[in-house]
Amino acid sequence: MARSHPNHKLKRLLAEAGLSGEALARSINLAAAENHRTLHYNRKSVAGWLAGSRPPAPVPALVAETLTRRIGRHVSIQETGLALVPDEPADVLRTTGGSGRAALATLTAADTGAATRGAFRALPFRLANTPPAWTDAEPQPTPGDWRLGAGDLAALTHSITYYAESIDTYGGAHARTALAAYLATDGAAFLAARTDPRTHAQLLGRLSRLTHLLARMCVDCGQSGAAQQYFNVAAQLAIEAGDRTLYAVTLRAMSAQLCQLGHRGGYLGVSAWSAVPEDAPSPIKAFLKSHLAVVHATAGMRRQSLTALSDAMELHGGRDEHPAAPFSGYPVAALHYQRGHVYQSLGDYDKAANALAASLRHRPGRAHRARALTLAQLGEVLLLDGRVDSACGVTDRLLDNYGRIRCPRTAGRLRGLRTRLLPHVRRPLVRSAISRVDGYSAYQNPPASLAL
Repeated sequence: MARSHPNHKLKRLLAEAGLSGEALARSINLAAAENHRTLHYNRKSVAGWLAGSRPPAPVPALVAETLTRRIGRHVSIQETGLALVPDEPADVLRTTGGSGRAALATLTAADTGAATRGAFRALPFRLANTPPAWTDAEPQPTPGDWRLGAGDLAALTHSITYYAESIDTYGGAHARTALAAYLATDGAAFLAARTDPRTHAQLLGRLSRLTHLLARMCVDCGQSGAAQQYFNVAAQLAIEAGDRTLYAVTLRAMSAQLCQLGHRGGYLGVSAWSAVPEDAPSPIKAFLKSHLAVVHATAGMRRQSLTALSDAMELHGGRDEHPAAPFSGYPVAALHYQRGHVYQSLGDYDKAANALAASLRHRPGRAHRARALTLAQLGEVLLLDGRVDSACGVTDRLLDNYGRIRCPRTAGRLRGLRTRLLPHVRRPLVRSAISRVDGYSAYQNPPASLAL
């Protein structure tokens, strides 16, 4: 939409940030890449905004986030002068007064609405948008017109298992919109039902788990801002349910997302470990501690990392048992995957490769997403260790699983592996591997109706 007067707000922010128009455009393009979006803004684009034009969504949010990171304080979309919106949509808990129920309704409405879906899923990750702090709270049931029954809670439990298995087997892009719609309709209806405090806490806990799973789906789809919003709401629902263990698990997931995006997520990893109660199951403690080992390794803190990893191994006990239900345990395959990440970050590629190979041995055959991500990590480690031919073999195995999933996150890992193979393209095995990768390149470009 054109405007008849210059954008003095944006001009002042650029001066405060010490950014040129070219530098702002470049930063916006990089921020968009976090959401697997390709933008090509340049100095002339920014000059147009300064003159009074307004770019389409989600660009105003990207500009606000870019300036927030540069200036070091929160910059709202309204401050940029680029969008005619009455409220800041990037922190739904703030705009809904900290209510998990209201925030979930707001997010799922935006996520499923035909007119709002695209802008919501393109929201950038906001570094200033931190998770809610733990507070001791009593569940607050609503005096609804109908009573929630045991069958309703059982249906929610079944849904948690179904969507968790769908992610692990087929990737997060499958059924992502279905889960958002389920929470927007059935989830909202359950929250409006009449319950006693104990049943209401159980309801909130189940909805927190489903919201957490939806956030994971968004991560898989490269929808970083949407994932952040859902993780925040999942954490708030866990608080309202009085479930510290679930809250800690969600903080751990948020820390992992920060690290995947290249930001410092260590403080959330520490917060997750600090939040878990003493009586939490040992596998859950191992789950949290192994991530802390990764955080320390990424920061170059070798001694602290190896100590945390040893603690995680001791807590887990090496039991090769599949958890009875999602959020209830920690598969040994996942623990070995974290070991591989730790050793890779510490530069011990031989141990990293062995740990990742162990992870693959323990992965169920149907866990195509987890196997694909593990193989991508293993291929990267082998190339770092100079074992090019072995990396080509791993790439072939990766593609066998890749063809069974919809997971843009895995597509990004595959592109990264291809880039690392290119310097060795004169080798016949490398040329063959790259040719196979290129043959699969169109597969992970799903239609707009499939989650993206």
